[in-house]
Amino acid sequence: MQKLLQDLTATLDAASPSFVLIDSMLGEPIPLEIPPGAEVGNAAALNRLRSAAWQRNTFTVVLPKTIALPLHLHPYLVALQGPVDPWLAPTLKQAMDETDQALANGLAGSGSAPHRVGGWLQSHLAPEDLVAQLARMMSVNTSAYTTARYQRLADRRALDWLCCVVGEQRMCGQLGAIQRWIYLDACGQVTQLQSTGEAAATLRLTPAEWGRFMLGDMLHPTVARWMGELVHMATATPAHDTHALYSRAFTALQNVDAAMKMHPKRFMHPQDRVAWAAMTLAYPGIEKNPAVRELLNAQPSADEPPETLHTLCAALRDLHTANRKHPS
Repeated sequence: MQKLLQDLTATLDAASPSFVLIDSMLGEPIPLEIPPGAEVGNAAALNRLRSAAWQRNTFTVVLPKTIALPLHLHPYLVALQGPVDPWLAPTLKQAMDETDQALANGLAGSGSAPHRVGGWLQSHLAPEDLVAQLARMMSVNTSAYTTARYQRLADRRALDWLCCVVGEQRMCGQLGAIQRWIYLDACGQVTQLQSTGEAAATLRLTPAEWGRFMLGDMLHPTVARWMGELVHMATATPAHDTHALYSRAFTALQNVDAAMKMHPKRFMHPQDRVAWAAMTLAYPGIEKNPAVRELLNAQPSADEPPETLHTLCAALRDLHTANRKHPS
């Protein structure tokens, strides 16, 4: 915690206005009760409620009306008093806890947890102009056919993955007057995107980039379950480069198709794909283990549905590790 706080403080420019970005989609990070009606469409009233709770000015990122989301679930900014603000450490601790929760239980977990702290931003823009720019960045812009409208960059995992998909240069080019966007990456490290100029470039995704970006829903829990399993095994992470982690996880997800053809009844839900991809990353060669194959091929009794990969992963892991220690 202390090392990360030092990293975060050192990254912030004391001369630039600072904000913490909150993704309220899955709830508020601090106790806050939204009275009935306050969420309907009054951003000023919502800001007053949040400002009272944070004891700081808050600014709602009012998303376009094409994004069908109640106002109280839109992201918002909390104005900070620079690198010495007392809220800096608690929001960093919250972000760390969110990562830890996603990694909890490794393969046996879900790899999912609300990520409410989107990061720490610095900009000389007037707050109303800053939230307007963020709203534009969070609106889907792609030449691919899609019904999606919300590009949820307030979730730092989506931000991190999009940076991998389009490259850091294009990602930073759209920041414009947002001087820096600092966040915890998939490795739990303080990282930042820095603007390349005052004029914000439009970021439009190609169909291929959009298709890759949309795999994030399975990619993020795959990485979390993989990393969590390594923590469970007290094994060092394979890289401190999120691009490398995402690349390996993306390839593992692509390779799931072969296992699905062999054991189709074990793959009934997206989380089964996630479980197998994470398992092959944490335990390379597990798909070749005879004991693992035997369990996957086992037929359930007539009155029982087959167990899927998600529910079997702990048993498969134990079989694999025992078989490696005591090969037949």
